[in-house]
Amino acid sequence: MATVLFIDDDSEMRNLMKVMLIRLGHAPTLAARGDEGLNLAWNSRFDLIILDLMMPDLDGFEVTRRLRADPRTKDIPILIFTARTQPADQEGAMQAGADGFLGKPIEPRELGARIAELLGPTRRQTQPLPEPFRRSPEAPAEVKLTNRVIVTLGLRGGVGATTLAVNLAGGLTQAGKRVCLVDLSSSGGLAALQLGLRPKTSWADLPAKPDVHNTGAALVRHISGLFVVASPFEPVRYGLSRDTFQLMLGVLDAVFADIVIRAASVLDDATTLALGAAQLVLLVVSPEVGAVQTAIGTLQALPKLSVADHRIRVVLNHNAPDPVLTQNRVEKALGRPVDLIIPYDRAQTAAFAQGTPLSLSQPNAPLAAAVQSFIARL
Repeated sequence: MATVLFIDDDSEMRNLMKVMLIRLGHAPTLAARGDEGLNLAWNSRFDLIILDLMMPDLDGFEVTRRLRADPRTKDIPILIFTARTQPADQEGAMQAGADGFLGKPIEPRELGARIAELLGPTRRQTQPLPEPFRRSPEAPAEVKLTNRVIVTLGLRGGVGATTLAVNLAGGLTQAGKRVCLVDLSSSGGLAALQLGLRPKTSWADLPAKPDVHNTGAALVRHISGLFVVASPFEPVRYGLSRDTFQLMLGVLDAVFADIVIRAASVLDDATTLALGAAQLVLLVVSPEVGAVQTAIGTLQALPKLSVADHRIRVVLNHNAPDPVLTQNRVEKALGRPVDLIIPYDRAQTAAFAQGTPLSLSQPNAPLAAAVQSFIARL
């Protein structure tokens, strides 16, 4: 049984949630306003806080920020439960410090599963680490990669490079591989968000010369068994230096069979190194003019970074239901065929909101099936 604080100004919703929580075996406490909820949270002990976004005095974003800023409540899992389910609302809630996001209405079974995830022992833990992190004394002096590195690249935001990286890493994990996902974004990357994680560490916490212990401490383990090196929660001015990333990559290579890297949206030092080390570079483009134009320039730049053409795969990601450009027009503009087509999948919006990638939660969904088909050809 968990003690749960529920904050919502809608009296009917409070009564409904009270009934659902009791039937799920939890002990609910109800609050009708943001300030009332904060006072209860700061003066009582709760295992979980569930709150709405739209409230008249303090909205859910502000309540979440204040909970995270106070030492008494900074570590309590927070689940946003709201009718506002646009991606901007979801991202804003996670940036404020929420651990999960659910849209109204909801079935009791789904609520129970989400609560179990947030309160489960493995959801946000960094232990246990793979055995080599517990016994290897130092990172190798020279980096000689022996395992597979796959980079997803999209220099134009919103094309789906993060979604592809997360689902690819998840699909490989489901296939029984030992996988690490590295998010190199310096502008508050979304890889951890899509996995429902809120890591307390990121690559920004690494020293200039990381060893095996530093690198192991930067890892967070998803409940699926996938390990993640997250990007910093708050945007930073600079990405990882080449030397720091090279040492970190060498440590990861000694432990993981597959390393999936979500490249930064700029060709910084770490991304350049990742591109040079990768067996496969997945250039993600969406079927619209701006994305195609950026992809054309990227294809021209990659040879200058010593990325051979045979290592490049073009991924056409249909991230909207009505594409602006046909596949034929995209291929004609790029001057090469598309290697992987990811269909538009309506389930992706809900998967993003719930922090449950389709490759892990709905392997038969169109997006997940396309990624699995690609994995089978690797």
